[in-house]
Amino acid sequence: MMIRLLVFGMLLQVLGGNSQADDTFTCTAGGEGSFPKPSCYDPVCTSAIVSHIQHEFDAAFKYMYMGAKFGQYTTARPGITKFLLESASEERSHAIQMLDYLNTRGITYTKPYNFSQRSVWRIANDGVTIENALKEAIEMEIDVTNRIKEVVKTCGNDFHAADVFTNPILDEQHNGLRKLQGALRTLQVMKATPINAAGRAMAEYFFDLKLLSGEV
Repeated sequence: MMIRLLVFGMLLQVLGGNSQADDTFTCTAGGEGSFPKPSCYDPVCTSAIVSHIQHEFDAAFKYMYMGAKFGQYTTARPGITKFLLESASEERSHAIQMLDYLNTRGITYTKPYNFSQRSVWRIANDGVTIENALKEAIEMEIDVTNRIKEVVKTCGNDFHAADVFTNPILDEQHNGLRKLQGALRTLQVMKATPINAAGRAMAEYFFDLKLLSGEV
């Protein structure tokens, strides 16, 4: 009998906990009987998503800026230019996915983007090089990935939102980071073989051709 009472008490605690979690959701807008109205959503989760959109646009603009630098005639590296501009499109598509998700849930939001200093590439002392650009991109992608994980954690009560951010967005982040890490490693191996600056410059040139053809 005592065991049954303990089990029953535990069930009440679980059910009570779920009821408390449901209280965090906003389910109506504009008063009773007002239409249209959003689906139930967690305002804390929604706020985290809106805030994160800023970081996706920051990454997109930084990639665009970096790509433009390599596209100038003084640098003329079409492979890394193409690579970076494609990365910009992917980050922008993530932001669009997030905005579309908010629209799917019927959530209204204010302007989710302002120009940020995070979108500026602070070029290293040795200048505009492919290696510097890849290192900058890796650091940025790690930061964005960690921020996405924080959004997933914040949206723990809103299972659909957490699932959308986990797959496909977080999955694409991990694959993109692996691609960047692999590209940097390939470049470093190619530059390690030559014994002088001219040889290393030639290695970077051939690496850029690999990027252009899609081999890396």
